[in-house]
Amino acid sequence: MLKENRKIILKQIVELQGNAKRFCFLIENIHEFEAQEWLANISLILPRIHAVMGVIDQNNKRDECFFALSDIDERFELFCRLKKTLGERDAYELGEELITNELYGSLSGDLADLYFEIKRGLDLIHSGQDNLPLALSLWRDGFFLHWGKHLINAEKHLYDLRLHHRI
Repeated sequence: MLKENRKIILKQIVELQGNAKRFCFLIENIHEFEAQEWLANISLILPRIHAVMGVIDQNNKRDECFFALSDIDERFELFCRLKKTLGERDAYELGEELITNELYGSLSGDLADLYFEIKRGLDLIHSGQDNLPLALSLWRDGFFLHWGKHLINAEKHLYDLRLHHRI
């Protein structure tokens, strides 16, 4: 039973790497797609990434935390590029009492943060398969400390866009 669980987890980790690569490819090549097609692809890949994060957390102990927000200028540049492309589909409202709180989010901001954190893990793996445990720790820690909220907000907004036939 333990051996079978380990095989399932390893398969999910391999799938996570593939989905992470696909996500980064979509972000890097947004200009190659029609906006609606691109959003549909992004909306399908994010839940797959999200699902594996719980598996990683469950099977790795948290000894130390590997998280640092960097690349601020590059993040802003990507944010601007995404925002320009997404146009009116970018902004979304947050919170329950929207009229009084006037809280807004940005799909571009969420995706830019996700991209840099996911890409950082992929770069570690690319520099050597021995770095896979470090990349998984980086993704896990970053997910719980920062980008998990962006992932959830992006998934909610993409769901709303799909619900209202905007993707």
